Amino acid sequence: MRSWITASGLLVLAVFMTACVDQRETIKRNNLKFMQTASGEYTSEAGDHLIMVPVYARMIGLDTMYLERTTKNGTVGRLLSLEPSGSGSHTMQVSYVFTQPDRWRNLIEQPELLSALQPADVRPAGTCDIKVADDHNSVSYSCAGGAPTTYHRVRHAVPE
Repeated sequence: MRSWITASGLLVLAVFMTACVDQRETIKRNNLKFMQTASGEYTSEAGDHLIMVPVYARMIGLDTMYLERTTKNGTVGRLLSLEPSGSGSHTMQVSYVFTQPDRWRNLIEQPELLSALQPADVRPAGTCDIKVADDHNSVSYSCAGGAPTTYHRVRHAVPE
C-alpha cells in the first residue's frame, strides 16, 4: 500500500513539474516570437515613427527590446522588458526610461552601449501594451498609460 501511495505521489509530482516546464517554455517561445515579429520600423498616420529592436541589456533582462518613438514633441527612447507575471501565467511588457536620456542617444546605431547600462541609468515607467497584428504589418502601441496608436510597418525598397 505504501509503495502505491509513493508511486502515485511521484506521478503527480512528475505531471506537475512537466506542466511548469511546458508553461515556462511556452512563455519563452512567445517572447521570442514577439521580439522577432515586432522588430522593425513603423510609422503612424500622424507621421510619428517607431523603431523596435531586440537588444542585449543584461541589467534589465534577457528578453529586452529598445523602442525609439519620434513624435512632433521629439524623440524618446525606452527599454521594454518581457517579464513573467507574478503568477507566471502570462508575459508583462515592463517599460524602463533612461534617467539621462541625452547620454543614451543613437542606440539604434550603437546598441553595444547597452552593455554599460547600470541600475541608476533607468527607472521603471509602467507597463506597455504592444500588440502585433496577425499579418505582422502593423502594431498597436501604448506605453505608460498613453492612448493606443496604430503604426504600420515601413517597407524599404531593395536596391537592384
